[in-house]
Formats: sequence, structure tokens, C-alpha cells
Amino acid sequence: MQSQKEVSFFKLIRELNRAKVRYLIIGRRAVILYGGPVLTVDIDLWIHPEDKRRVLSLLLDRLGLEISHPPDTKKPIISGFSGSRKFDLFFQRSVKNIENEKIEFEDCYKNSILKEDPREDISFRIPSIDDLIRLKKIRKPNVKDEQDIAYLLKAKRLFGKPKTR
Repeated sequence: MQSQKEVSFFKLIRELNRAKVRYLIIGRRAVILYGGPVLTVDIDLWIHPEDKRRVLSLLLDRLGLEISHPPDTKKPIISGFSGSRKFDLFFQRSVKNIENEKIEFEDCYKNSILKEDPREDISFRIPSIDDLIRLKKIRKPNVKDEQDIAYLLKAKRLFGKPKTR
């Protein structure tokens, strides 16, 4: 299925919010939302695995995205494509990082920060700084990950712990 019009980040988030999907914006996009002076082209989302079928249906039927695997796949990571945009979707209850820490979706969601963009009249969830740092260590950090972690540690010292909602 070919996308008619490129789906924006905000359009996707609005649809996820409307469907009451439990998700977290992760990766470099989350670092940017904490004010990080970095760029990224893809969007990484960690989505509660119980919402997988609903999300894939929404991507295909409502938004017209192409996806990397059929909707009934058991794979925990699926990419969605719309024009030049790429959305990486992670459907796992938990992951382990290189420090052997088990990171649970439920815990990250409870600790998450609700961010708002008044210009777009939209809100979205990102992991706490501590959880985002832990998530950045799911694989051996590359140069970008190391820069992101250094920025997040600095932001944590400067801003303290933001309030969760």
C-alpha cells in the first residue's frame, strides 16, 4: 500500500493519543524533546505490546503507512514508512541493556514525563531522563549515543528531576 501523503510526527502522535495507546517516544527524538542539540530523521516509539494489533491496524488502515512485517508478526520491532519518514516501533514488555539492567515498559511509563507542544496543541510521553539513559544503553553505545548520554546527564544536573504526571 502506497502512502497518499507523508504522515507527520504530530499526525501519528495525535492518532496514538486518540486511540489511547500506551507509548513512549524514545531514542534521539526524546533527547531532542529534552532540549538536546541533535538531529534525527527517524522516530522511535516504545509501545505496550498489548496495543500492538491496534497500532498496526491504525498505521495500515487509518494512516496508510507501509510496514516492514505483516500485522500478525511475532517480531517485537516493526518499521513503518510514510514517504521519506521512518517510524521504528518496539513492542516489548521489557528489554535488557548492556549493563544487564532489565528495563520494564510499565515502570518507564509510570516514570515518564508528559510533554506538551502548545503550538501543535498536542501532548506526548517521553521516558524520564534516568530511564532514557538506561534505554540508550540497550546496545553498545555508538558516538551519537555517547553524546546523547552526556547531554542527558548534563540536563539532569541542570534541571533536576522533572515532575511526572
